[in-house]
Amino acid sequence: MAIWGRWVDDDQQDYRSLFDNAVEGMYRTSPDGRYLAANDALARIYGYESAEALMSGLTDIAGALYVNPRDRDRFRAAIEGTNAVHDFIARVYRKDGSQIWISENARSVRAGDGTLKWYEGFVQDITERVKADERLRLAASVFDTAAEAIMVLNDEFCVTAVNPAYSAITGYTGWDVIGGLPPFLEWGQPDPEYPRIGMAVLRRGIEINGRWTGEQWNRRKGGERYAEHLSVVPIPGGNGQAGRYLVVFSDVTQRKLDEERIRYQASYDQLTGLPNRALFMDMLAKALSQAERDGEMVGLMFVDLDGFKMINDTMGHDMGDLLLQEVAVRLRRCMRSSDTVARLGGDEFTVLMPGMLDFRNAPRVAERITETLRAPFALAGKEAFISASIGITTFPNDAIDAATLLKNADAAMYRAKEQGKQHFQFFTAEMNAEIEERLILINGLNMALERDEFVLHYQPKVHLETGRLTGTEALLRWRHPELGIVSSGKFIPIMEESGLIGQVSEWVIEAACRQHRQWRDEGLDIKVAVNLSVRQLRQPGLARTVAELLERTGIESAGLELEITESMLMKDTENAVRTLRELADMGVSLAMDDFGTGYSSLSYLKRFPLHTIKIDRSFINNIATDPDDYEIIRTIITMGHSLRRRVVAEGVETRQQLSILRELGCDEIQGYVLSPAIPADDLAKLVRRGKLLEDDPPTVRTIAR
Repeated sequence: MAIWGRWVDDDQQDYRSLFDNAVEGMYRTSPDGRYLAANDALARIYGYESAEALMSGLTDIAGALYVNPRDRDRFRAAIEGTNAVHDFIARVYRKDGSQIWISENARSVRAGDGTLKWYEGFVQDITERVKADERLRLAASVFDTAAEAIMVLNDEFCVTAVNPAYSAITGYTGWDVIGGLPPFLEWGQPDPEYPRIGMAVLRRGIEINGRWTGEQWNRRKGGERYAEHLSVVPIPGGNGQAGRYLVVFSDVTQRKLDEERIRYQASYDQLTGLPNRALFMDMLAKALSQAERDGEMVGLMFVDLDGFKMINDTMGHDMGDLLLQEVAVRLRRCMRSSDTVARLGGDEFTVLMPGMLDFRNAPRVAERITETLRAPFALAGKEAFISASIGITTFPNDAIDAATLLKNADAAMYRAKEQGKQHFQFFTAEMNAEIEERLILINGLNMALERDEFVLHYQPKVHLETGRLTGTEALLRWRHPELGIVSSGKFIPIMEESGLIGQVSEWVIEAACRQHRQWRDEGLDIKVAVNLSVRQLRQPGLARTVAELLERTGIESAGLELEITESMLMKDTENAVRTLRELADMGVSLAMDDFGTGYSSLSYLKRFPLHTIKIDRSFINNIATDPDDYEIIRTIITMGHSLRRRVVAEGVETRQQLSILRELGCDEIQGYVLSPAIPADDLAKLVRRGKLLEDDPPTVRTIAR
């Protein structure tokens, strides 16, 4: 306003000087909107080379200069009829078409008679100021409405401002925190030194990266824990140094909880809360690494529950789950705080014992485990009983890596089961050799059938009275390229575990039938017996499959005998009866193998269409020396004959056993006393020689009557 006090009339000399030398743009316009005068400063503002260019090029001020022509109309309406100076802001075009913001101070000038002579005023380019104000307004709007919490700190990290979201997230108001250090600098710790440490961490991070970001757990004003994601950036001052700091953080509690839940689910067993296999293997590897550095031992136990499947099958899987949860609780109670119990899956648990000073401590822990698991379990008002078989191995004695150590503990556990369960067993070098052989068998079995590596050997069965061949049992052998001939006792359990048993068993029946056909074509009537697997007996349509095999190989049903173990029949009685009747109706002979080793009532035999009972070799072994075995065999033979069943004794190895069986009236025998299982061609030669069993002289029994 002071400059207008000097600019009073055009006939004053200082007006002309001011007009020409002013830094601001100056102008005079006619009442109808034409430039009467303009200085070079105004021309530069509007993008013209000189005042003359401006005046000649911009003849329609109201229509061509103002982005919104109504701004000019409002301006004129405000200053007409008064000599007062008016200020207003407008957006205008420059010569190149770009837009700028101007601040205009103008008035109307009138003659003595009141007639309007012209308009005159000052113009300044305030585009940058308008943009800055807009940024400030936007920043203020963001500050007030942002969902993230925002704090402003001074150069001493004291709070100078907070936004509403900060109060909503933390529960603290501006009155609670302004003037003090922000709560997040405590890093969740009560130590008074932490704010100082926190400031040092922030300054260092900003120096290196230009900002600091991180996540941490903090507490709201009410004490509730929450997770926050923080970002601290410096706001440069006039000297280029950080004069203030802007802190932005958001509540990421749910995300952190979700991440923790995902990590937990990936690392812990959902049923028992114990570490799972993945986490346990990681913990085991770390324990071995630490033990190697410290020169200590690490113990590892593999715990498998005995009888768990029975509980699952009889009481239901819900009760099985309750049992596993209680087992986890009991196992934890047996351990030191430094030990780890994990569940690998099913009813398999492991125990990691780091820092073990003496391997003899492991059996003490194993005894505690077997003792605590032997106690009854109360499951929803019902009692259940289990036991545990435990394998024990140690680092570095048995292995130096986690995978091998676990494999050794697993092998030792299986040995404990073989020795009667409810027992623990240390890993030995002999077990390692068995493991290596087992791996070779597992790897080779998958391709054995395709590579034609299976072969059948045949063990003859002879009638005791006539000494003539009554049939032969087909026994599967595997011609392994590295191990040579492998007996079925080694690889059949592996096939049962892997599911290959069904496919291979069907191949055995067909191969035995083809061999019977070949013998018959050669003039030899040799009946073949084949062992059925559990999987085959439970397979729907077994009788139809056998009928198709008989037709395909071209033999009569009377040439085939199928052997089923006693335990197989007892597990699925109704289905077994139906399937066996279908086979018997076809004319296929049926035999019960391993008789006497099961747990069923002997009266069950009446329900099955069996033609033959085969006495298990375990009774034959001691028939000459054990009175109990003698009486058992005599009873089985008597019972079998009363039920019109043939009785066959398998595993006969001595002439003395043979004589006793003949005396007891056993119908047939098979075993090494006659011949081991031999290739088909060798059996044919044996049969062509005629009588396989010569008459025995009378034998005096050596057992007590």
